[in-house]
Amino acid sequence: MEVTILYPQIITFLLTDINYLDQIISTSLLTLLIGKNMFDKPTEQPVNKPNRKLHVEDLPIIVVPEKLDY
Repeated sequence: MEVTILYPQIITFLLTDINYLDQIISTSLLTLLIGKNMFDKPTEQPVNKPNRKLHVEDLPIIVVPEKLDY
């Protein structure tokens, strides 16, 4: 008889515990994602990457076949 009385109390305790853990996990994930870029100073120097050299291949040789009249 006493066991059936404890079920609602256990369920409410577990649900509040789950909600509390969910808040802890979500706030820690947000601080990891947002906090990384919050404290980094932006770089003033532009990125200087050399462009790839443009390489143009030679034009194909077009051979015009001679017209034969048989």
